[in-house]
Amino acid sequence: MRWRPGQGAVMRAGRRPASEELGATVEKLAVLVGVGISPAQAWRYLAEAGEEPAATEVVRMLDRGASVPEAVARMAGAGVAAGRPSRRGTSRTEHGAVASTRRAWAVLATAWAVAIEAGAPLARCLGDISDALRAAGRVERDITAALAGPTATTRLVVALPLVSLAAGALMGLDTLGALLGSAAGIICLLFGLALVVVGRLWSGWLLRRARTTEPVAGVALDLVAVALSGGGSLEAATALVHERCGAHGLAAENDIPAMRSVLVLAARAGAPPGELLRHEAARIRRDAVSAATERAAALGVWLMVPLGVCILPAFFLLAVAPVLLGVLASTAWG
Repeated sequence: MRWRPGQGAVMRAGRRPASEELGATVEKLAVLVGVGISPAQAWRYLAEAGEEPAATEVVRMLDRGASVPEAVARMAGAGVAAGRPSRRGTSRTEHGAVASTRRAWAVLATAWAVAIEAGAPLARCLGDISDALRAAGRVERDITAALAGPTATTRLVVALPLVSLAAGALMGLDTLGALLGSAAGIICLLFGLALVVVGRLWSGWLLRRARTTEPVAGVALDLVAVALSGGGSLEAATALVHERCGAHGLAAENDIPAMRSVLVLAARAGAPPGELLRHEAARIRRDAVSAATERAAALGVWLMVPLGVCILPAFFLLAVAPVLLGVLASTAWG
């Protein structure tokens, strides 16, 4: 079976994010390369051991004549920035998994290119990128955990009007007949369903906004540290990272202010900037987790807005109004 970008992430959605899984694979690559094994042979060992389905695809590209950097770059795919799979009918969960997988491979492809062009030690580079990818995966996992409660609550509350409609029918109340038996009932049904849809879309938008975080936060700082380890100048390292990030669709603009601050500190103190950049990248990722946790805490309050504006009126229209219409109809006939 041919590997597709995002396939592993979708199949193992309940385990680890794609960034964390690729980080574990890259860590093994770093160990193998560090003991003198060539990168191509290291990928072959991983494929033979069945560590990652993507390793088999990398080896297949190598067998077709591609170099290791070319094979890794192809794994990132052409739509890294958009993260949109071309196949129609793909679920939103799979869309996110595909985007996450492509971003992780884009980081690896960028780091590999930076290490080669800067002349940096490949094993150290892979070790640094492995740490960055695994940290990014932990950020994704922490955000998912923080939003698990609000997500479950939203799904339950949005479904309440429809559940109440079905519950009324099970209790012997002809709720659906009351809704379909008169013009007033049809209006209640249409408005109620419309409010449920609006409430679902509104709540979903709030959840997506709370999940939004910078993909692989701080990675530009890690990449500059990799480039500097090759012995080049600071200007050449930053220019190389900017060029490679653009080529692989990685947005590094948000990391630039923090990078400049670290580089100014290193210049004034006369300290090597590499370790300072790595520590600052780790701090940025911790801040990303904190910001996502705060958004998740505030989400519980914001979700009350669609609940009050849409879901409660829908509950009245779909559950209470049919009973009232039935009572009014029986009174009129009496």
